[in-house]
Amino acid sequence: MSQGQSPARRVAIAGVVGALYVVLSLAVAPIAFGPVQFRVGEALKPLVIKYPVVIPAFGVGTVIINLFSPFAGALELAFMPLVDVTGGVLCYLVARGIGGALGTYLASLLYALWTAAGVGVVLTVVAGLPYLAAFASVAVSEIILLLLGNALLVRRI
Repeated sequence: MSQGQSPARRVAIAGVVGALYVVLSLAVAPIAFGPVQFRVGEALKPLVIKYPVVIPAFGVGTVIINLFSPFAGALELAFMPLVDVTGGVLCYLVARGIGGALGTYLASLLYALWTAAGVGVVLTVVAGLPYLAAFASVAVSEIILLLLGNALLVRRI
């Protein structure tokens, strides 16, 4: 997205990406929460590499999705959106700092692990799961989805 685009257009793009994130994640709601998570919308997260304007959209989208979580509470509704926004910023900065395909894949991997670390904390605190087990189970799906999203969305557009 060029910096020359109007603020209204940038907000509209962020809104569309955020809405897609919510819809794709809620479409698989039975497996979107808990120790084994697979939120299809996560594949959109690497878009922050090319379109940093969508970073806040993932934070807002996370709040909306987590309203449907059986674990909904302060961690799900405040901590996890913060994890998503900071992860998006880190992803963007790493991709820009390293550059090229390697940079985008490393940045997407970092975002996946960052998100899994946050979800691991939530599942440990609210569900009493061992942290490493919670982290590992979420990391598998996050890595698959974000690397796939990078290949399909970032590397092709």
